[in-house]
Amino acid sequence: MFIKEAMEVFWQTLKDTWEELYSLAIVNLVWLFAWALPLGLASASGLPAVFFPVLILSLGLFAVGTSGVYYVANRVAHAKTFHFYDFVEGIKIYWWRALLWLLINVAAIYLIILNLQFYPSVFQGSWVIFISGFWLAILAFWLAMQVYYWPLVIQQEKPKLLLGWRNAAYLLLANPFYAFFVISFAIVLLVISAALTLPFVFVGMAMQAVLGSNAVLTLLYKFGIIENPRPPLRS
Repeated sequence: MFIKEAMEVFWQTLKDTWEELYSLAIVNLVWLFAWALPLGLASASGLPAVFFPVLILSLGLFAVGTSGVYYVANRVAHAKTFHFYDFVEGIKIYWWRALLWLLINVAAIYLIILNLQFYPSVFQGSWVIFISGFWLAILAFWLAMQVYYWPLVIQQEKPKLLLGWRNAAYLLLANPFYAFFVISFAIVLLVISAALTLPFVFVGMAMQAVLGSNAVLTLLYKFGIIENPRPPLRS
């Protein structure tokens, strides 16, 4: 059930992060401060007229920077070195797709939450519990797809957004046990790095991107869709 492969992806991610720590830290710091710094300053001002426009700007910078982080993570997952200009190159290629990704995510999550609130407030009965459970499952599935989404978009020959979501859903359903372990590792890494603060600041997002990229490439290779992303060195 690919449980062994999921463990290998986890350890490979830790190894990749350590080996590329300096370069990943630079990218992660730029990604973090690009959206968090203006948001923090606007929040400190206490002015709603300033905060909300800056919030929109910060969300856009978050999405655009995320595409750049995943672009360099794809190189790391292929055992290739990268430089800061690769991060910039990724942003140049995917910035408008990143903004659409953000808008679609906001709209999708809003609609799901709206349905979660609507049925219990209007209807009564045991069937409402099942409806709420259904929408909770949809929300969990949608959030789970994000782990695979950007690695797939960047790996695809044509970086189409809808194709990325379709492929992400397919990979999740094709091997849910593998996805469960990969997502569990992603949550554990996120919680630990956020709790310790410094790991999140320096490699939090970068490590998530490398984990997702390694997971997707491993799965695509096992399914025979791509060649080995890390071919053994010939002696």
